[in-house]
Amino acid sequence: MTIRLTRLEDALADSPGPVSRNVGTALVAARATLEGSLRMPLTPAQHAQTQSLMQAVRSAEAILESLARRYSTSYGKLTAVDSGHGDRRSHNA
Repeated sequence: MTIRLTRLEDALADSPGPVSRNVGTALVAARATLEGSLRMPLTPAQHAQTQSLMQAVRSAEAILESLARRYSTSYGKLTAVDSGHGDRRSHNA
């Protein structure tokens, strides 16, 4: 049984290549923006916040890579048993 928890997982299950590329492109752009910000003068608080955001983007990139790999294999595909049954994800996710 495959249980998906997020909309990203739903999208990756339907179309892992294009979704992974699109989200990956957005994360690369966010990382580039943050890297640019870190090259500018920042207050200590702004620097700390930017560093935290950079770590969040790096973590998101790692998660995306892992999920994309999972959903590009049969492991992430819905089976006949899964479709319509056992989907316990929140509709608010």
